Amino acid sequence: MAPTPEPPYLRITSLSKHFGAFRALDQVSFSMQRGEFVCLLGPSGCGKTTLLRCIAGLAFQSAGSIVQDGRDISRLPPSGRDFGIVFQSYALFPNMSGAQNIAFGMQNQRPQPTGIDARVTELMELVGLDGHGDKFPAQLSGGQQQRVALARALATSPGLLLLDEPLSALDAKVRVRLRGEIRALQRRLGLTTIMVTHDQEEAQAMADRIVVMHEGRVEQLGAPGEIYAQPASAFVADFIGVMNFMDAVVESPASLRCAGVVLPCDTSGHRIGSAVLCGFRPEDATLQIADAASPGLAATLSAVEPLGPFVRLHCAVPALGPAPVRVDIRRNVLDGQALEPGQAMALQISAAALRLFAQAGG
Repeated sequence: MAPTPEPPYLRITSLSKHFGAFRALDQVSFSMQRGEFVCLLGPSGCGKTTLLRCIAGLAFQSAGSIVQDGRDISRLPPSGRDFGIVFQSYALFPNMSGAQNIAFGMQNQRPQPTGIDARVTELMELVGLDGHGDKFPAQLSGGQQQRVALARALATSPGLLLLDEPLSALDAKVRVRLRGEIRALQRRLGLTTIMVTHDQEEAQAMADRIVVMHEGRVEQLGAPGEIYAQPASAFVADFIGVMNFMDAVVESPASLRCAGVVLPCDTSGHRIGSAVLCGFRPEDATLQIADAASPGLAATLSAVEPLGPFVRLHCAVPALGPAPVRVDIRRNVLDGQALEPGQAMALQISAAALRLFAQAGG
């Protein structure tokens, strides 16, 4: 007999938030298990911070429900909910030391817990700030301030940790280091965590699952690899990573027609004769200097963009339409080949690399 699945720790059901005629959230639903790390990902204005504020009770939804650990918290004030939160701005008290900032939440609990000083010392060590407790926020670096804010959020041992773009104010190297530290700490504590971010690389590196949001709705929910490899919409495909798009028409169950060529492709789920948007990732195509025997589509190299371990080649491919095509090639594959704009190239795309999406408004 199969074991009974554990009920979700957090369940969001049909959550909507209206500001007059504007819908910041539109029927948002998802659930997460205890100990899971979920990222709310999307562009500015997509509703992700509004959703986080509703979960925290800092804003109330217009409709829908929020259930945490079997308890409906939909209309409870923040003080009646079980969470810790870290804001983008850190929100530390400038007139308090790091240790005092961490202790603040515990000192305001009723009844007040015992052993606050020992708990502060434990948390300072946990976030790598041992010996910095007497420093004020202005004496700490951005990364250290964020660690204090994180320790303060953890001080009351919350069941849910909410992170509102916690790394966006930091420089790139500190951001990468701290995201690894936060993820390792979350796993160590087994703490259910929701993080808001607009950085798709950050979400892919940290999350167990990603909620991709667009215009107040959930576009897709899934593991980072699943969302990258099998995007549910053209928006997700374009927002997560890089995607080449071209207009096409479904020719048969196994082919589609672009501007001047028929490509093999599994078109199941799309009506023959229907207009679709076809896409492929830059790393899923090959581009080589053309000679008389080169297989593939005729292309002309437009620009070469070095990007660290790989090179992005921009080219014109008339058979695929007017949009430029981007192809990523690892540096070591080039083997010293000189690439110059204007060179004749040959482009190859496998049928398995092609993804089809409905045309906007279609």
